Amino acid sequence: MKVTKKDGSQEDFDRNKIVAGALKSGASQEEAEKVAGQVEAWARSVEGGVVASDDIAAKVAGALRAFNPGAASSFEAYRASKTK
Repeated sequence: MKVTKKDGSQEDFDRNKIVAGALKSGASQEEAEKVAGQVEAWARSVEGGVVASDDIAAKVAGALRAFNPGAASSFEAYRASKTK
């Protein structure tokens, strides 16, 4: 699976980045692993095997919201600050 970044470059999908982002947002290790598993399963189902980094971030936020709304808010605030 490949991820298309905002600058148009592509890199391999790395579930560890999802886990790290969820942990930094305040999720527990167990929550972060569940989120990464859900997002990875979704990404594998995407036709063509290429997903946009923004789509991954949206899926992470949605999955986090189900497990830990506070961590989801923190994750979304961090993403919003990066785009300014």
